[in-house]
Amino acid sequence: MRAIAAYMVFIHHFNPFSKEVFGERFHSFINQFHIGVTIFFVLSGFLICYNYYEKKINFKEYFIKRFARIYPVFFLLTTLTFFYHYFYFSKGINIDFRDYLFNITFLKGFFNDLKFTGIAQSWSLTVEEVFYLLAPIMFLLIKKSKIWLFILPIGFLVISWLASSFLFDKAPLGFMNDFFFVLNYTFFGRATEFFCGIGLAIFFLKNKKQLKFKYFTHLGLFFIIVSLYLLTIFDINKKNYEGQIAITVNNLILPLLGITTLFLGLIREKTIFSRFLSNSVMVKLGKSSYVFYLIHMGVFVALLNKVTTNLFFHFIVLNCIAFLFYKFFEHPVHLFIKNKYAKN
Repeated sequence: MRAIAAYMVFIHHFNPFSKEVFGERFHSFINQFHIGVTIFFVLSGFLICYNYYEKKINFKEYFIKRFARIYPVFFLLTTLTFFYHYFYFSKGINIDFRDYLFNITFLKGFFNDLKFTGIAQSWSLTVEEVFYLLAPIMFLLIKKSKIWLFILPIGFLVISWLASSFLFDKAPLGFMNDFFFVLNYTFFGRATEFFCGIGLAIFFLKNKKQLKFKYFTHLGLFFIIVSLYLLTIFDINKKNYEGQIAITVNNLILPLLGITTLFLGLIREKTIFSRFLSNSVMVKLGKSSYVFYLIHMGVFVALLNKVTTNLFFHFIVLNCIAFLFYKFFEHPVHLFIKNKYAKN
């Protein structure tokens, strides 16, 4: 599913289905494949909760493992990105160290003016990191009472509104200064997606019996398609009631009815889709999908454009580069840090 999510974001950014050939409605439908990010968030909520909810968390081990999984390859690719821009675009102007520091510390995702600097799509890593930091505390609260599954995401939405409307409405660099920005690009606005995954993990951990209903995979895919269609009608970028409806679809209806239902089906049902996702090729692509996500826009695409602008060629080459990064850098470094520091 990580690979599918990453490829959806790739197709969203480089929509090959032109309005002239495929029609405006289908073109707009494919444009909504940004929901790959929503899939990532629900999946993160599920996996972190499934792996840690019933354990006594060793905080040192937990945070080192999260650091080892996310940071080394991100730091390398972000640094390469800034050096590339310095040598090919700045024409001798110094590297913007402010932007670089905001990027490598994951702080850029809190600032409306900086969210697309560096590796543009890495704004979502700020969202992920905030979730990683808060997850152990949230699990403790949820263990005490399941009501926190509902109170916490509502509380984060209230924080979003208060921060953007009153506390930081005139903050420099757009720090949490716009309600639509906070809803679309920060953890506080997108917490519901993680909590859908958390709720699914808790349900799965507590209910081992097979469910009588056998069509959760199909039902989930149905709601995902319906959500995609609704997002073609209501523009998520408009700062009015239309944007509010679209955000509700993207941040609540899609993860709750679509993605969570699909994941439940993939866990409990044997279907053509689950068998396809389980084959060895998809598993390998899934492992390297984090690197693919980080490089699918930016430096490597700019270099590939010097050879050809063919999208299919880019897709194949980027997957090859991602797999090499995973095999020879991301995975070895991850294991080294985890084995050396997480168990001491």
